[in-house]
Amino acid sequence: MRGPVMEDQDEALLPRAIYLRLQRGYRLVFLAALLGAFLGIVLWWMASPSFRSTAVLNIGVDYSRSQWLDEDADRLAMRSVQELILSDQVLAAALERLPAAPGDAQSGDVTVTALRDRLRLVWVDTRWELSYTGHDPGQAAAMANAWAEAALEQLQSASDHAWRVAELQSLFFRVFCGPAAFSGGTEESLWVCDEGIPSSETAGIPTELITEIEQSRGIIPALFFGWEAKATPSTEPENRNRALMILGGMLVGLLVGTIAVAAGGDPLA
Repeated sequence: MRGPVMEDQDEALLPRAIYLRLQRGYRLVFLAALLGAFLGIVLWWMASPSFRSTAVLNIGVDYSRSQWLDEDADRLAMRSVQELILSDQVLAAALERLPAAPGDAQSGDVTVTALRDRLRLVWVDTRWELSYTGHDPGQAAAMANAWAEAALEQLQSASDHAWRVAELQSLFFRVFCGPAAFSGGTEESLWVCDEGIPSSETAGIPTELITEIEQSRGIIPALFFGWEAKATPSTEPENRNRALMILGGMLVGLLVGTIAVAAGGDPLA
């Protein structure tokens, strides 16, 4: 036989009982929503604004100097570019380019690890966007441009080594081609190519070749790169949307108030 205590607990969980609690405690729910909106305003006022600046580079394969790459080869080539742009060497060089100035992007205050957390690299086809987010718009633009300049400098160095790799590889074997007549002795001929004798100046080439390959960082020789647009200071912060913060605080307050009233006793009864 069910006791009275058990019956009271079952009744408290009924939807009708919860509805009656909310109906009687609507003023508390409304007050919680207002409090949440107020907290949203306070957080918006206290939050430091963040500004994003973006420098744009053009990077791609120059097919006037290269055969067409298949999808896998093109993806690997661009992945090497991405790894170089995001490398510690490039980021350290970017920090060194910044002038001494107050702000969160000063090279003496920001490590490479902390800098990487504020960077964003997005590329589609040959358009590469290098973005930096900071609390000062001027420093954000300076950091984005310093990052792009350091990336271009390292790309140029890696490309020079890649061309040296191609040059050294050509010294190993030379291919000679010339016309040769058909066996039938007709006047028609075809081109016949034969591998030539390795160059006599190949001493030390394997060691130098390995060194040049390492310094090329996986960059292919037939690569073009340059500026499309430099970063400029942003006038609009990214995290200063007051309406969203107020609305978010109001919804959180409304949810907390509703749960508190539904789970509690009969307020204002």
